[in-house]
This record gives sequence, structure tokens and C-alpha cells, in this order.
Amino acid sequence: MSTPSLAELSSDLLADFRLESSEQFQRCEQLLIELEHAPDDNERLRELFRLVHTVKGNLGCVGLSSLMSVPQAMEDVLSCLREGQLSFDSLLGDILLLTLDHVKALIQHAFDGTQPHLTATQSEALSLALVSLAQSSPAQQTAMRSALLQQLDPNSAPASTNAVEEPVITGLLGRYGITPDADLLFFIDLMQASERRSHFWRGRGLRQLDLALAINQLGGCPEQPEQLAAAICLHDLGMAFLPLEMLHKEADFSREERRQMQAHPRLAHELLKRMPHWAAAAEITLQHQEHADGSGYPKGLKEIETSPGALILNIVDTFDARTHERAHQTLNKRPQLRAILEINNLAGSQFSAHWVALFNQTLQQQPELAHR
Repeated sequence: MSTPSLAELSSDLLADFRLESSEQFQRCEQLLIELEHAPDDNERLRELFRLVHTVKGNLGCVGLSSLMSVPQAMEDVLSCLREGQLSFDSLLGDILLLTLDHVKALIQHAFDGTQPHLTATQSEALSLALVSLAQSSPAQQTAMRSALLQQLDPNSAPASTNAVEEPVITGLLGRYGITPDADLLFFIDLMQASERRSHFWRGRGLRQLDLALAINQLGGCPEQPEQLAAAICLHDLGMAFLPLEMLHKEADFSREERRQMQAHPRLAHELLKRMPHWAAAAEITLQHQEHADGSGYPKGLKEIETSPGALILNIVDTFDARTHERAHQTLNKRPQLRAILEINNLAGSQFSAHWVALFNQTLQQQPELAHR
């Protein structure tokens, strides 16, 4: 018996398929994020395998058998994980997450004709690469995972460390109606000097300024743009005075190191509060590690007690940290998709749900802000 085509199936069946697959993809994404923190959780691995298997089977039921090769290749990888032949790490999690996004795009293309992420040839190459990954030796794994991640997301390649010139930043500020005065130019100089302290920090000030100011603008500018800009320039200045070996440490911090790290918002705050014109910026720097549910530091403030600028900066700072190299992972930047999903999953706990929604809207309207 031949497989039916989409045109031959009832609209109710197709609507059910799209709704069910959307829920399945959402749960798969959640499991992949959870597995990064619990890579040996066999129950999560089993559930993830079952969901991918169901997605594959449903594709066949609605006449999309041509799309089944990628989910089948994912099954091969997940089977090896369940059997202990592969180990789960952040690279593999990102690969599977981006592969799921590719399958979603293929389904949407089949229904709506929208442009898929990969061509048919690239999709087949992805299936073969996943199968090869599942069958490769432990010695080959890191290089293969890194190469496959960069194939799926070229933006995950290590970034260059070229310095950003001051006119570029002042031009950026001008787009948001900010004319830098002597103080703000001084803050920019301090930001650039602190970025030279560690190669992991190069260029982050420009990225954070553009994204945070865009979110604030979309939200109606509850924070004065120049105050937010000053806070972004100086919020991590205290970290630049920590020992370099601590900043580049790959292992977990000791209790004393964590105490030193968590003191950094106060150091910038102490400097800024001596300048009366920058009182709002001082509060933003002090509060930028506070969480919406009160679990942050240094004061354990809840969302209602925290300035809008600090709520924005908390999101932007985390997004930048997730999508650019850090000491614990220098081979690749994390995919933008994973960072966005993580931030959305923490809406209402670590982050303000209101500002997460505006963060999403900003990236939808200005996707170039995520690719720097």
C-alpha cells in the first residue's frame, strides 16, 4: 500500500500532526538542555529517544517519509548514548538541538513552502555525519563534534579578537540618541581596557551595548539610554581586577573564589555612586546579577525591586556568555538557538518574563544583533 501525500490527508489529521510535533520538539529541546546538567540521566535519554522515534514514525504517517533519514540518524546517536558507547557533552547537545531545529524547518517547508535551513543534499550529508559520529571512536569524537557543529551553525566558529575602535561604539550610541559626554567616553575607555585583560572579553562591550539598548528602546525606554550604556561599560569592571588565572580557570570555583567573583557588582557600584549624575547606572551595575525570583546576588532582590536596566543587562550578559567562548569551552561558541531556549526556560525565575519577551522580539526584528 502506498504512503499518502499531504494533499490526500484530512485537514484535521494534518493539524493534529503539526500540534503534536510542535509539543514533541519543545519537550525534546527541554530534555537536551536538562541533559547538559545531568548527562548520565538514563530516564531523560530514554524519553528523548522515544520522542524522536515518534516524530520519525509520524512523518511516515503523513506522507513525509523523505524526511525520516535525519530523525533515524538521531536515533542512532541516542541509541549509542543509552548504551554507553557515546558520552553526552555540550557539543553533542548543541548538535542535536540544531538538528531538531533543522527537522522543524523541513516540516514547515513541506506545509508552507518556507525556506529550509539546509538543502536536500546538505540534509542527507547531515544524516550521514550523524551516523558516522555514532560509529566513531572516542579519539575521533571531539574533532568530529566540533566540525559537525560548525557545519550546522557557522557562527559557532571561534571569534576573532580584533579590537573595536571607539568611533564604532560612539556611532552605535548615536543610533540610540546618546551623545557621549566626557564621563561616558571615559567609561568606554575603561571598558575597552578591561576587555584587553582577557581575550575571552574582546568585543563583548559592543555586542552588549547594541542588544541592551535595542531591548530598552523596544520596551519604551524605561531606563535612560545613557545610564544603561554607562552601566554596560562598567558592570564587570570589578572582574578585571581579579587574578587572571582565576578568570581563566576551567574547574569549579572554590568558596573563596566564588565570594570574590560575586563581589564584582559592588566594586563598580562604589565607583559610580561617587558621580551623582550616574546614580541610576550605579544601581544597574549593583543589581545586574539579581534574579527575578530573588535567588541572585548581592542582595537577593526580586523583579519588582530591581531596575529595568539591571533586568535587561542580566539577560544580555547571559546571552553573550552563552554564545561566545569562555574559559570552560574555547573550541566553539554556543549556538544562538540554545542560548535563546535557555533564557526562555528561565523566564520568571532567573530572568524577567516581561523582558525575555522583549528580548525575543528584538532578535526577531533585528537578527543581526545575535551574530556578532
